[in-house]
Amino acid sequence: MNKLYLFLLCCSCLLLSGCWDEVNIEERGFVIGIALDLAEEQSEGNPMITMTDQFVVPAGLGTPSEGNSDGKPYTNLSVSGQSLFEISREMALIQGNSPFYEHLKLVVVSEELARKPNLFANTMDLLIRDPEMRRETKVVVSEQDAKDILEIESEMEPLPAMHIDFVNENMDKSGALIEPLRVGDLNENMLEEDNYLIPRVLPIDGQMTFNGAAIFHGKSNQLIGIINGREIFGVNLIKGDIKGGYVKFEKNDNLMIYEIKRAKSDIKIDTDQTDHISIDVTIDLEGSIGESFSGRSLLNKEYIDDIDREISESVEKRTSDIIKKAQEEIGVDFFGFSEIMKEKHYQEWLKIKDDWDEGEKLFQNATINITVDATVRGIGVTDQTKD
Repeated sequence: MNKLYLFLLCCSCLLLSGCWDEVNIEERGFVIGIALDLAEEQSEGNPMITMTDQFVVPAGLGTPSEGNSDGKPYTNLSVSGQSLFEISREMALIQGNSPFYEHLKLVVVSEELARKPNLFANTMDLLIRDPEMRRETKVVVSEQDAKDILEIESEMEPLPAMHIDFVNENMDKSGALIEPLRVGDLNENMLEEDNYLIPRVLPIDGQMTFNGAAIFHGKSNQLIGIINGREIFGVNLIKGDIKGGYVKFEKNDNLMIYEIKRAKSDIKIDTDQTDHISIDVTIDLEGSIGESFSGRSLLNKEYIDDIDREISESVEKRTSDIIKKAQEEIGVDFFGFSEIMKEKHYQEWLKIKDDWDEGEKLFQNATINITVDATVRGIGVTDQTKD
């Protein structure tokens, strides 16, 4: 019996594979950011792409006391080719440690590449399919070469890709930022063929800044337009995505700042006449006076009521302006009206879905009414600064 147990024990040892696929952490090339550009030299056939990987250099992340203050905490490597899969394998032949993407935080795509038909979707294919890529990886669009964005350093964050990643999360501080677009969200938009927005970055005076968003057509996944930060603010208000921010306006030629504490959007769509859709957007705002240059007391009810009207009119103009631009210049719905019709008016949507952005272009001819009701709920710790 003991011999039988010994035999079984020996057989079980043969089944223990151990860490057969183990890779030492020192042998991994941790990629934290990727930049995608059109290559300077193009060949016939498929377009050439330049892929830039930002590798973390652990030695450069040390403190000055450790003697590593002179080394950069990252290094960027650029390789060109027709396939990202092929490029990543070629990088393994150049870089000492092969690229490892499980810690990837950011993908920067140049506007030039994103405007090429079908190219953006094809380049995103590897990020969506590869199990090594993370679904939480953020995607941004660069006005200039994407690889240049990965060279912009910040005194607060030693890794450029991480700096962009952190700034992208400040939506609760500024209404001019849109919700970060992650690879998982991008995949969903592509499958649903919904128009979508991607945050846009550009360098200004040697610093990276977010400036508006790039508009992508849901069916072609091609960049078709740009909107600035002021217009993003209007889009967020219409969609009800705003989490913070402020409204700058003038009252009797005096500057005032209204800080938004709460925002709510209610969208009602009338589909009785499928050839002429009517959309009513009601926006309710609550906030406080963050700054005032008027010197007048803010305890006067009539004065506060006037301020409420000024804020409402200012916000109404901003939202109406971006609606006008969407209908007359860009020509597609990127406010999510189509998604609302799918959910609440599905039968009517089936009749018009092919003519919403294309065909008869019903979105461009739709009547969209904006109503804004802003209320000042707080005036700060004092009612005035100077008489």
